Amino acid sequence: MIPANYHIHTYLCNHATGTIDDYINTAIEMKIGEIGFADHAPLPEHLRKGITMKPEETEFYISEIDKRKSLFKNRIMIRLGFEVDFPMHDSFDKKYLTDPRIDFLIGSCHFIDDWPFDHNAYIDEYERRDIDDIYSRYYKIMEALVDSKQFDIAGHFDIVKKFGHRPKKDFTDIIERISKKMSKFGLTAEINTSGMLKPVKEIYPSHDIIETFYRNNVPVTISSDSHSPELIGYLLGYTLEKIKKIGYKKISGFRKRKRYEIAI
Repeated sequence: MIPANYHIHTYLCNHATGTIDDYINTAIEMKIGEIGFADHAPLPEHLRKGITMKPEETEFYISEIDKRKSLFKNRIMIRLGFEVDFPMHDSFDKKYLTDPRIDFLIGSCHFIDDWPFDHNAYIDEYERRDIDDIYSRYYKIMEALVDSKQFDIAGHFDIVKKFGHRPKKDFTDIIERISKKMSKFGLTAEINTSGMLKPVKEIYPSHDIIETFYRNNVPVTISSDSHSPELIGYLLGYTLEKIKKIGYKKISGFRKRKRYEIAI
């Protein structure tokens, strides 16, 4: 049995397939203990095309997941969350940061300024920029995300590597510093298998970073960042064994923005 998957999208983001019920029924078939829907919180109009829901769809999304919590309560545990881009935008109303209906918030970075660095259509920008500067700016944003104390989970911690671009500079000290802050603030790190489907062919974050998290007592959870029902269990069993070998004995679950531990 897979204990959890804490990063599942819906058709509202406009780049995921399948119905909400398709994801839930597939998770039940795969005997996943609990699932966390975390669709992309709405971005401003000039950034969101094909990426996120519209602001006016936020309440609809919440109500759709809430309905399923009751409908499937005897078959699977369903949690409601959002994946929120950091730095945050006014298109996602700040009232949702304290909304009691929401179980968890993933903080993620997909943009450096207005450049969507993990978007296939904008990959050429890597050739026009200094790779160490890209990584420096990315980790600066991630550190600010941690410092904000607004989130429960740090999403795909090293997604800047998605297309296989590696820095020349060693960022070990910066990652160590951020890890210590995550531990201090109780921020969970997501171990996200979707990187194995990307050109980098590596889980987010790397093995070395997961070891850094473990050494600094950073809690973790697991996810496949599912954008289609058939990927809801993608490599989660492998990931569980990986983090067990590193030393983890528990992963994090969330209810009403409170973290709890799940034995693995």
